[in-house]
Amino acid sequence: MIRQATTTDFPELADIYHDASLLAHPFIDPQFIAKDRKHFRDERLPLTEAFVYEVNGQILGFISISNGHINGLFVGVDHQRKRVGTYLVDHAKERHPCLELYCFVDNYQAQRFYHSLDFEITGELSHAQLPLEQYIMQWRSVA
Repeated sequence: MIRQATTTDFPELADIYHDASLLAHPFIDPQFIAKDRKHFRDERLPLTEAFVYEVNGQILGFISISNGHINGLFVGVDHQRKRVGTYLVDHAKERHPCLELYCFVDNYQAQRFYHSLDFEITGELSHAQLPLEQYIMQWRSVA
């Protein structure tokens, strides 16, 4: 089931963010990710519209969106490659005619995932806090 996240979910979402980020971003210093967990929970999540994918009361993953920009899609490490991310992106597509996100150039797995969901690379930019490049990826509804 997909439902809107509540503030009481934020600590659990921050844990999912942390663990999934360590796995997906081996090119980022783990200390940066650990320090960013609190900022993510307290500063970024409250400013977004977040949806969780939940089964039997357990949150398996979530998507965070602001004005059609996907700020994050994170799936629990034990639940990856089980379509959770696809369900969450499909939910976002139902709510927005255009979606955009930033994906690290070195995150090949995420690029393949988003390409499989019809996102295209439309540009590049530097990360604001890290010396890393990111792709701008975009999806537009054909309807």
